[in-house]
Amino acid sequence: MDKYNKKTSFQKWFSSINFSELSKEAKTTIENFNYYSKKLDFETTIKVLLYAVYEELPSYREISRSFMDKRLCKEVGIDSLHPSSLSRRTTDTSQEVLMEIFTNLVREISKQRPSSKTSSLQIIDSTTIPLNKTWFPWAKFRKTKSGIKLHLNLCYLDKNNQYPESFSITNAEEHDRNQFELLVNKAEATYVVDRGYFDYKLLDRLHNDGYFFVTRTKSNTRITVLDQIPVDSPEMSDGKIISDQQVLLGGGVGYVTERFRLVTILTKGQKLLRIVTNRFDVSAKKIADMYQARWQIELFFKHLKQNLTIKKLYSQSEQGAINQVMLTLIATLLTYLIKIKLGLTVTLFQMKRSFHYLMFEPSECWLEKYKPNG
Repeated sequence: MDKYNKKTSFQKWFSSINFSELSKEAKTTIENFNYYSKKLDFETTIKVLLYAVYEELPSYREISRSFMDKRLCKEVGIDSLHPSSLSRRTTDTSQEVLMEIFTNLVREISKQRPSSKTSSLQIIDSTTIPLNKTWFPWAKFRKTKSGIKLHLNLCYLDKNNQYPESFSITNAEEHDRNQFELLVNKAEATYVVDRGYFDYKLLDRLHNDGYFFVTRTKSNTRITVLDQIPVDSPEMSDGKIISDQQVLLGGGVGYVTERFRLVTILTKGQKLLRIVTNRFDVSAKKIADMYQARWQIELFFKHLKQNLTIKKLYSQSEQGAINQVMLTLIATLLTYLIKIKLGLTVTLFQMKRSFHYLMFEPSECWLEKYKPNG
């Protein structure tokens, strides 16, 4: 009988949230939260909301109906739930405590899978969640539409292992570059971004502050070639390396950068990509692979929007809406922790799909599905 069989799959999944390890301030906030409700205390509220976003339940009313399933009642310790009660508790939930839970989960992942300059990438991008302007007037975006934006730093270990490491949430009108430096905090890490973040002074600042970067130039970027770097193996599976150069960016009457590296690639689709970096210690093909890894954050955003409740927000309040987005990221980390502890190569979506059917069964029923000889 293995170590998982004393818990249901849901309990095993949720158990990575260790409330005893929270800070004194967080515990005080939780105590104040619990003072006003004995039924929907903080832990129960988080359980219900994580269940809801992971099961893609569309509304508070549908969450309330889900308590007709007595297995769920037993799992969270309540027999019924009124939609308005959960709505109030969602809005009252502290974002600071949710952020601390998220940070603690990331810390646990980093213990299991340490990252470094040579073993990981930090991929930064954002995605916009469009909202109805009538219902969400606080979420400034366009004249006819509201929206919020999730700015995300995805830690990329390899093609089977990526997880959200840090994030910020703003109104959709916020420019990505205004949030970029809030997500850059690991010295000697390599940050991969699209050309929407391209800025001469920003690249110089990253370089001088001890960060590495990989990004694309814009079509109007001024480039001064200083030297050619020999390319040993120009052929790639998805294209060809045209050149590898040492360059300066900018010029004319404007700003001139430090000496950087420019790798130019012709894709199979005959698209020319100019990738600039301050990494001189790896091959041109490796630089190309680093930039191509950027696609993983697009796949991650697709997973969030298609497989978790992030496109349809429960609460119309700013606090409640942001809390829901934070909970989707926490739910993702909970699944990823199970994945790495068992050394699985399956996707988070595959794990989520089986979890739907087995969450109230003994956890080995869920986890044994992914054993090599299972």
